[in-house]
Amino acid sequence: MYDFSPLLKSLNEAFGGEAPTFLCDSPLVVEPLKASGLEAYLFDEVPSVDPARLRNIVMIPVSFTTTPTGAFIERHFAQSAMLVIPIGSFCQSPRGALYFLSMLCDIELQRCIDGNLRWLDHMETAERLRIVGNGTDVTVTLADELYLMSPKTTAGIVPGEWVSVAQYLEVGLVGHANGAKPMHTMNGVFSADGVVIASHRYAAKTVLPTVNKAFDYLLDVRARNGGAPIVVEIEDSRPVSIVCGTEDITERAKEYTDPNKRKYVTEFGFASDAQWDFDKVDWSVNSQLNEAIGGIHMGLGTGVTGVHIDLVAPHVTLAA
Repeated sequence: MYDFSPLLKSLNEAFGGEAPTFLCDSPLVVEPLKASGLEAYLFDEVPSVDPARLRNIVMIPVSFTTTPTGAFIERHFAQSAMLVIPIGSFCQSPRGALYFLSMLCDIELQRCIDGNLRWLDHMETAERLRIVGNGTDVTVTLADELYLMSPKTTAGIVPGEWVSVAQYLEVGLVGHANGAKPMHTMNGVFSADGVVIASHRYAAKTVLPTVNKAFDYLLDVRARNGGAPIVVEIEDSRPVSIVCGTEDITERAKEYTDPNKRKYVTEFGFASDAQWDFDKVDWSVNSQLNEAIGGIHMGLGTGVTGVHIDLVAPHVTLAA
């Protein structure tokens, strides 16, 4: 039995102290939210909801086949302050949505913002960042110009602003959209204790069926190697080898990603702030929250013509 009532406190700063309305395409998510005393509706019910109740919303699309169209979203939510939790890009299951929301109950948004600002300050003032711990030792050499994934730097969401939950949870260094070498340079060894797989919404028909296959494959690899970490050797931002225990999975892992984006690491993400009890983390759930559970994650592929693989190293730190 879930108790989601703490979400009102954890999301308080996002909506200026007002209680948001939760919207989802799955009754298996809406009903537990209602049972916790929260206002929640299926997307199909939105036309009959008082527009005043749609000023602050948390949108939780579980499956892109039942997510409203862009025209529907514009018509009903153009002036809404919206937080989006895109379950459909990851596990596509009510179980994943319930897991994410249960973990979100423990979040402090201002701590996330403070963490984002710390990482941004490091990137602005340092020439390089060295990330170490638990088998990881990676140096990121920064450039005068960097590509970032729009992290949130204030807790509030204003009317007409649509924010992905990831913008609170991480500061992501990303590569060129065309697959060219990133502006920053990475070298070293990255040791991952967890995996998250994603796809973009507009690639749903072609890529989403591969998301679960890639996730299951990497879980199976770790299981048959006694839970060994997935270790990536990075040279000049290239993932030159990917090994788990006794298995070299370099080519197999890359086969799941975009054919034209396999040469370089496509993302190096810094978790904003480790706020969760690691004993609560369920790596069997393909959850976006797990990639930002702490430490660093690195990405392969973009989720457009192949999956985006996030390998997560939650127990690393920034070397002094």
